Amino acid sequence: MIGWSKAEGLLDEKLSRDDFREIIHKEYFPREENKRRSGQVAGDLWRFIRDMKLNHYVLIPTKDGFFIGQITGPSTYDEMKIFNDTAYHRKVEWLNDKKSVPYKMITEELQKKMKSIQSVIDATVLYDEIEFALRHL
Repeated sequence: MIGWSKAEGLLDEKLSRDDFREIIHKEYFPREENKRRSGQVAGDLWRFIRDMKLNHYVLIPTKDGFFIGQITGPSTYDEMKIFNDTAYHRKVEWLNDKKSVPYKMITEELQKKMKSIQSVIDATVLYDEIEFALRHL
């Protein structure tokens, strides 16, 4: 799941990245003159809704390691979950018996990716490293 639930309508395939930014800006940052923060949030939502595909991996970092899941469903929006800010979500199958993977199992480059300040990042270039961690658990 990802927050920003009040930004309704983002599942419309006709929307551009600029449209995402405008919806976010109007709903969350209407008093701000520039659209930097709106753009950052729109980028995260774009990656979550549009760029993440079926069977892509999802890595969720924790203090001591990370969980690996695989996307099994499309992006959905449930307006009943706006109140707890979880209206946008994806179905995920958690791998490794739902146990976290220790950071020592991956390269420093992948660890750095998971420390990003962005909510959703693209780690496609590190796919082989994720696969390696899964095979050697």
